[in-house]
Amino acid sequence: MEVREFLNYAFNNRYLFVNLNDDYEESAFGQVIKIYKDDVEILWISNENSTNDNGLKKYKIEDFDREVKPFFLFNIYKTYQTKEHLEIQKKLNNWHLVINHIYESDKRQLKIEDCINFIQQKLNVTKDIAEAFIKINIVRYDKFKFKKTKSGEFITLSKELEEFENKKRYLSSISDEIRSQSNRIDYVIGHGQTVGNYREKLFTSVLSKYIPKKFHIATGFIEGISKQIDIIIYDQHNYIPTFRDDDLVVVKKESVIAVIEIKSTLNAKTLKESLEGIEMITEKGMSSTTFFKGVFAFKSTLSKELISKHISTFYENNQIEAIYEHLDVICIPKFSTQFIDYNNLENEKNSCPSLYEIEDLKELFIGESFFFHKLFSFLDVDITAKKINGKYFYELNSMSKINLIKVLTEDDWMPFFTFPSELNSVKHLDLDTQYDEIVKTNIENAKKHVISIKKWIAGAKSREELIKEYNFDY
Repeated sequence: MEVREFLNYAFNNRYLFVNLNDDYEESAFGQVIKIYKDDVEILWISNENSTNDNGLKKYKIEDFDREVKPFFLFNIYKTYQTKEHLEIQKKLNNWHLVINHIYESDKRQLKIEDCINFIQQKLNVTKDIAEAFIKINIVRYDKFKFKKTKSGEFITLSKELEEFENKKRYLSSISDEIRSQSNRIDYVIGHGQTVGNYREKLFTSVLSKYIPKKFHIATGFIEGISKQIDIIIYDQHNYIPTFRDDDLVVVKKESVIAVIEIKSTLNAKTLKESLEGIEMITEKGMSSTTFFKGVFAFKSTLSKELISKHISTFYENNQIEAIYEHLDVICIPKFSTQFIDYNNLENEKNSCPSLYEIEDLKELFIGESFFFHKLFSFLDVDITAKKINGKYFYELNSMSKINLIKVLTEDDWMPFFTFPSELNSVKHLDLDTQYDEIVKTNIENAKKHVISIKKWIAGAKSREELIKEYNFDY
């Protein structure tokens, strides 16, 4: 691509780029601000550790390619127009492999030449692309840090990214601990019911190490519902159980933080039983603050595709009628993690419950981290802690490959059950003459409700604010 053609392409598409001529400690990204007849203005931005000066710099177009060797900043949020760029973007989307390699290296650092070689080999790219990849992650995403010592020049992980990697492995270790202990029972006991009971107790025992003391983990019932639940996590600090005998409880629905179905083996029968149990629990009235609904299975006789098909078929036959009144996550460690969330939150279409799958990326298993973080995000803890967890969850999502499997409802789905605050927003409208306005408002209300719950989970909204917004008595 000729210089002027490149500049016009970058300017028209607002693409950012790094200068491959920069040293690592001088890394900055640039954006074309204005193109004149013979000159071009580039805005350069660097991070706080860079020796480069930020700001506008003017170049003669005929001299530009001698001073600047540009390389586009590729990322998963943009679609690139040329086949060459699309191929590079596809390769660089595997950046997590590089981060994983640095994390597991001695002192969690790599000499620059070793880092370049690894990127070239693992991502199958040229040396220029490998160097650009490092600079992009230094200056644009703040994932890498450049370090110069007497023994050489190194690439390390940023403090924030290292903390994220620690937490990701910490969450996965919970699942590893549960699975490693559960495997022992298979070696000595063949009785299915005994093994199942042991695994429920094991899951409870391990999970209790990580749950704050204000919450209690038990098996039992939600008041007014006949379905026995394998694991209930409830707020014992603010709510007294209706009945409690050791770890068998009956609790009020308002106190419930999470319900989890534990299955030794997931098959068509046990999956249907789990979904029916969740359906029974959620159909008995709505709560302004929802709770986590999960299925954790130790192994599966079903393929990933069959798991998806069974979930989709179940919700075809048992329509979702209220926001978040459905399964949240199903996890079979190191095999498949699928979850239900809402689509179309940023456009004018209806937002519908949709089934997604977390794709465990090559050499990394993140589905288990996703399951436990999603569970922990429902804990009603200090709002600062929830914000930290929310930021981590955003990072986890950004490094995950999430595939839409199927929208579980009709495209024009809206919740059948709503709260008074939502009904009040349309009661002044006439059904005969303002039907379109009513529909539009209801679509907006549904999206607002989903977003409010997401904010609560992320720590951007308190429980009290959510209750005030969606409460039958308010």
